Amino acid sequence: MLARVYDTDKARGHGYATLYERHLGPLRNRPINLLEIGIGGYDSTTWGGASLRTWRDYFQRGQIHGLDIAEKRIDEPRIHVHRGDQSDQAYLRDLGRRHGPFDIVIDDGSHVNAHIQASFEALFIDYVRPSGFYIIEDMSTAYLDEYGGGPPGHRSTSVGLVQDLCDDVNRRHWAGWHGRSARPVHALHIYEKIAFVQRS
Repeated sequence: MLARVYDTDKARGHGYATLYERHLGPLRNRPINLLEIGIGGYDSTTWGGASLRTWRDYFQRGQIHGLDIAEKRIDEPRIHVHRGDQSDQAYLRDLGRRHGPFDIVIDDGSHVNAHIQASFEALFIDYVRPSGFYIIEDMSTAYLDEYGGGPPGHRSTSVGLVQDLCDDVNRRHWAGWHGRSARPVHALHIYEKIAFVQRS
C-alpha cells in the first residue's frame, strides 16, 4: 500500500487509505487533477509531502497540487507546490482559475472549522469537476474549542457543513424550498472523521 510506503498518516494514523481506495480507485488510471490542502511537515521547508508522493504514484497519469501556508520545497515530477492560506477565498479562487478545475480536492489543512468552511465555499462549486470529489479529513476537530468547534449541533463546523450538504443532496426535489439554491451535491459518504462529497 503506497500510503504505508510513504508513511502518511492516511494509513498509519487514521485508516483512511481503504476509504480512499474505495472511492477513488475508479479514477486511478485517468489523467486526474488533484489538489491537497496541507502538505505536512509544519514549518520545515523540506519535511512533508508524503501524501503528495502517494497520490503521484497512485495516479500515474495525474497532476498533483499541494497547498500549504508554510514554504515547501518539493521538486519532483508531477508535483506542484503552492504557498497560500486556505482561509483566503480570493487566493483559492485564483488558484482554481489558474490550475483547476480539479477532479479531487482533499482538505487536510489546518482543521480549523472556519478554514474548512471557507475552503469549501471557495472551491467546490466552481473548481471541482462534475462527478469529482471534495474530501474533508479529521472532522473530529468539529468538537474541539481550539479549532473553533463546539458541542454537537454547533453549525459553523465541518460537521455542520456536512449536515447542510445532506439537505443539498435532496432539497432540489422539494418544491416548497424558497431559500438559497442547493449546492450541486450528488452524493455524500460519511465515515469516522472523514467525508467524501461528490459533486453533481
